[in-house]
Amino acid sequence: MPNPTAPARDYLHTIDLCVLRFCRETQALEILLNRREAEPFAGHWALPGIVVNGGVEDLTLSDAVERLRNSSKVGMPLAWIEQVGTVGDAFRDPRCWSSSTFYLAIVSDAVQLAEHQGFFPLKGVADASIKLPFDHNSLVAAVQERLLSKALYSSLPLMFLGTEFSAPQAVDIFSLVLERPVLKTSIRQRLLKMTEAGYLRETGRKKSGHGGRPQSTVENLKPASLYLFDRCFLE
Repeated sequence: MPNPTAPARDYLHTIDLCVLRFCRETQALEILLNRREAEPFAGHWALPGIVVNGGVEDLTLSDAVERLRNSSKVGMPLAWIEQVGTVGDAFRDPRCWSSSTFYLAIVSDAVQLAEHQGFFPLKGVADASIKLPFDHNSLVAAVQERLLSKALYSSLPLMFLGTEFSAPQAVDIFSLVLERPVLKTSIRQRLLKMTEAGYLRETGRKKSGHGGRPQSTVENLKPASLYLFDRCFLE
């Protein structure tokens, strides 16, 4: 039987978003961070997050995710979002026992950032060269691992390129995400399978590419859907 005189234990659950983008200027993957206003860790850069039922009623986790997406901490269109996992213990937050459900998200459009927002190198955050409060570095590392593993067998990296892209751009983004060179023939075969399945179609347009030479582009007809390849890139 629980002791009715025992003090209530504080507990909070948060939603944290790892919003990634491909920076064409640096040819690197970046992650969105927010400068915290409140304690703990006021003034530190951290993942955008909210407390579930933190002053606003959230009937579901999806409600909380939408509230975070539309808040000033994110406030940008997301090309993709998926839940990665949930963590929790008595040590990750100095306020109380806490848990977090965290998500991988991708933005492909150019966005205007607020003063409290910034994009930072994904690699530096994932390996904790750029230190974040709470356990946010480990959350980012888990998200990076999810991105790499899904890139082995799905079209997920194409989400970084928007709705229209060329085959050389697809080669570059897969090579970047997988952290190894990807054969052009392998990517072209996968783009052909996606075209045959109705996910892509040729636009008849060209855009400047490697060496300034125009490259034919394809259009993503199902931008919110993943295509699963029948073979892993490592096979």
